[in-house]
Amino acid sequence: MPPTSESSSAEQKRCQDPARSEDDWSGRSLGDFRILRRLGRGGMGQVYLAEQTSLKRKVAIKMLRPELAANQTALRRFRAEAEAVAKLNHPNIVQIYGVGERDGVHYMVLEYVEGRNLRDYLNRKGPPDLPVCLSIMRQVALALQQAHDAGFVHRDVKPENILLTKKGEAKVTDFGLTRCFGDEGRPLNLTQSGVTMGTPLYMSPEQVQGHPVDHRSDIYSYGVTCYTLLTGSPPFRGNTQFEVALQHVQSEPPPLAQFRPDLPSELDAMLRRMMAKDPAGRYSSFKEIVREIHRLREAVTSDASGGPSPEFTLSLPPPESAAVTGTSGSASVPFPSTAARRRSWLWGAGLLLGALLLGVLVRLVQYRMTAPEMPPPPVVDTITPVISEEESYLLQGSKLFADPNTADVNKLKGGLEAQIELGLYYFRQRRYDDLENLARELVNRSYKPMPRGGEHPYRAWGRLIQALVGVFRDRPAAAAELSRLLVLRNPNLPATPNNLTVGGVPGTYFDQPELRQLIVEALDRLAMQEPSGRLEKHPHLETLRKPGPPRLLRPRP
Repeated sequence: MPPTSESSSAEQKRCQDPARSEDDWSGRSLGDFRILRRLGRGGMGQVYLAEQTSLKRKVAIKMLRPELAANQTALRRFRAEAEAVAKLNHPNIVQIYGVGERDGVHYMVLEYVEGRNLRDYLNRKGPPDLPVCLSIMRQVALALQQAHDAGFVHRDVKPENILLTKKGEAKVTDFGLTRCFGDEGRPLNLTQSGVTMGTPLYMSPEQVQGHPVDHRSDIYSYGVTCYTLLTGSPPFRGNTQFEVALQHVQSEPPPLAQFRPDLPSELDAMLRRMMAKDPAGRYSSFKEIVREIHRLREAVTSDASGGPSPEFTLSLPPPESAAVTGTSGSASVPFPSTAARRRSWLWGAGLLLGALLLGVLVRLVQYRMTAPEMPPPPVVDTITPVISEEESYLLQGSKLFADPNTADVNKLKGGLEAQIELGLYYFRQRRYDDLENLARELVNRSYKPMPRGGEHPYRAWGRLIQALVGVFRDRPAAAAELSRLLVLRNPNLPATPNNLTVGGVPGTYFDQPELRQLIVEALDRLAMQEPSGRLEKHPHLETLRKPGPPRLLRPRP
């Protein structure tokens, strides 16, 4: 039936309405956000770079497509994405700041990651060196393990959904295809029956066939993504999506050595296990994969020591002499004159110098051809940071209440509490550089000896900051330093309410529920990296997770 004039005009009006169309929103405003430029488009809508005017920070805004917003099922999926990502707090997962609706436009506010996605990086640079690949693989595995622990399956793991920062950090994004598992283990089905979602180049066989999926489907897609990272292209290609999907079900990927003979065979075995056709044949969790990567990194590091580089040798003619002796007798050669000897010496010195310069030039050329490409120097922002009201209050409190050399225990605890609150604020913001500056100031400050000896509480807090930042930045010595600082007491002993000391300082100085939770998060992160699983079974982790007694808040200065 042909449309009526009224319906046609309504459709035309809908298309002309900026709130209902997918026109470029650059230069417009959306509530508190000033849209700067469009970053790209996806299956669910457009993504823009914007500035949040109230906080003076850059954010990414994802706008839901108008036709999807009109569909209640799609709108539920969009809101589920916001709720899912908001619950995931991990440095390798793009954070969500909020979700809203204005003038009929449904949008989500996300952390803006300055960099490019892994697909763009591979297109521009090609596969990176093995240590860089292992670092990216490990960060993505940690992020997906965190999501699985929270009950979410990503369902669209691919290079386009992995962002790389200029500092080499990997962040997983676009959890729009997640499913939330309830207490009974049944997925929350927000898609129509028989409709598959994802990207055919990276979909698992069960996804291709429309079967139910769980976290092992992410492990398969992660394996295909790692294969792409290491070789520069996915293992299966085809002229149509059906051809690619069929290969995921029936074909085995080509061996890595076909593209990268320099890669160890253990890495090829890891990827084949991730990409097993039967989910039961894959790794049971990303925790296992992280441990495998950890062992492989250690093996690669030890093999990289190698031997000395081969040296160049110069073939020089034998020196001239006054007599040349042969087996059949001797023949006299006239001794050259002084001028001739001087000319001969100069020629010899010139030849020797030229040979040395040629050798140096050859070495430089060979080094330029074999040396790994150095990453470009990081771009330093010259933007003056904007201090929020909360940070300003915490900075004032850390100075007003700070009296580290007081003999009054209550004043000492109050001053330390102000330092801890400032540090926790920086941890929430993931401002690790500011944390390390604060830690250096606390550790290097001069203090009077404590009446009963031992570490000063301010210095102990500074060392704890350094250890925690080291854990979250994956520094090798951080685990040992954190274990040295944290002495978890027997829970049957009533010495401290938290069963905790920090560098020998009683836990009464560190009676902060948020700090205890931060320590638990660091220990959980180390447990995922520890091949033996020793930290994972620590008997006092549950004690730390329990909420502490109620505390009185300090008055504002």
